[in-house]
Amino acid sequence: MINRRKFIKSSAVLSGLSLVPFSATIARQFVSPMIEPMPRILPKRLREGDLIGLVTPGGYINEEELQDAIKNLEAFGFRTYYQDSVLSTYGYFAGTDKERADELMQMFTNPDVDAIHCVRGGYGAIRILDLLDFEQIGQNPKAIIGYSDITALLTSIYERTGLVTFHGPVGVSTFNEFTSKSFEKVLINPRNKYKYPYEREAGTEENSEYDIYTITGGEAEGELIGGNLSVIDSMIGSAYEPDFENRIVYFEEIGEQVYRIDKMLFHLLYATNLKKAAGIAMGIFSECGDNKKEPG
Repeated sequence: MINRRKFIKSSAVLSGLSLVPFSATIARQFVSPMIEPMPRILPKRLREGDLIGLVTPGGYINEEELQDAIKNLEAFGFRTYYQDSVLSTYGYFAGTDKERADELMQMFTNPDVDAIHCVRGGYGAIRILDLLDFEQIGQNPKAIIGYSDITALLTSIYERTGLVTFHGPVGVSTFNEFTSKSFEKVLINPRNKYKYPYEREAGTEENSEYDIYTITGGEAEGELIGGNLSVIDSMIGSAYEPDFENRIVYFEEIGEQVYRIDKMLFHLLYATNLKKAAGIAMGIFSECGDNKKEPG
């Protein structure tokens, strides 16, 4: 396993990232390269008894995974709702692009649904963006939660509607004590300020992926934008490319070779306004430590 700290500090990518200033307090004003900035919309907080719509906008799931997602949400006192399409399969997708887009839109427009939880990531969310009615989504604001492949939905919905979305566990995630507390403090009992209580996972003491360290110190303020690195990289040059200027940008990834991470970060630096970000936070890049395949 490559030493993550040693690689990041020596990588040419970080030579570029270190140019990003962290010292200034940044106002919220920004101009999207693709669309006009939208007023921010906060969805309502969740309460016990709320109805959570389950969707599969990317990869397919099986009945056992669906029941796991239901169990996770019922533990918070929520009710769940889903359509037959949640278990659809079409190749490696959870149904055709139109079926997955229709499923998501029906959850947004259904007045009985209080929030939307993506059961799984996988791949496919980026394929349905052109099929979504963002005007309808903005008129029916509600929390949507997911991560990994769901990044494509979270960033696109926010940029085009102003609706704040939530990069959080998918339905089949492991809801341990830490995950459950974070879910509760952000979505059920939110507060104006929330200090994220990082707790190192047990058994990771020798794993440098879980080390915490600062590359460029200082203070920064800004809206959060980001998610899965490879998904964001795939959105570059499209109408859904996120705007990074004056924002705190965060990345997460799993199972990628180090040289591919390096390449994607350089792509973002060269092709977007990432250098104008207020700050950059790199999450845990799980299973990305070994260069088993050399570039070429």
